[in-house]
Amino acid sequence: MRTESTYRQMELNPQIADGEMHSPERVRMQVEQARQQAEFYEQQRMQWESQRRELEQSNEQKAMFNANLNEVGMKIHNSVRRLERELESMDREQREIERINECFKRHLQILSALQPQHWSTEGFQERLREALPKLDRAENDFHEAYAEGSRYRHTDIFMHKPGEEAPDKLTWKKIREYMVKGLAFHLPLFLLLLLTWLVYYLAITL
Repeated sequence: MRTESTYRQMELNPQIADGEMHSPERVRMQVEQARQQAEFYEQQRMQWESQRRELEQSNEQKAMFNANLNEVGMKIHNSVRRLERELESMDREQREIERINECFKRHLQILSALQPQHWSTEGFQERLREALPKLDRAENDFHEAYAEGSRYRHTDIFMHKPGEEAPDKLTWKKIREYMVKGLAFHLPLFLLLLLTWLVYYLAITL
């Protein structure tokens, strides 16, 4: 790019204008400057391209991370809600079981205080009339609690009353019942086979 001082030199020295401005050395300098400028622009372009790719990659990673974040967050959120509902259900059942437990304790105290073995003959009927409603209320509350046992989700304590065996528990009493039933079922067949064998034995021996 020509400056004002260059023009003044050209006016003072025409050889510069005609020769040095287009000398091989100056042309080489201009070519080198152009090459360096091209390299600079190419480096700038490559740097911008690298930054663009990094930005695109960062945006993709950000979008992927955000999607995973939302997915995991939603799963945990739903799990927290379900756990809270489950805890509330367990709390309700615990309060209900505690109420039944306190009710049974009160009945147990009342029934233990009756002690009919110490009742005198004179006031027996009166004591009996007073005691029977207490016994009935205790028995009704007991059966009612176990009748509603199937509605409890977090415990099976009310599925079987005290003294009653679980359905899948094999006891000696049940074994005897199975043996008696099996014997009752097979006894006629056994007698028929025995009679057939006796008839055959008598037929071949006589």
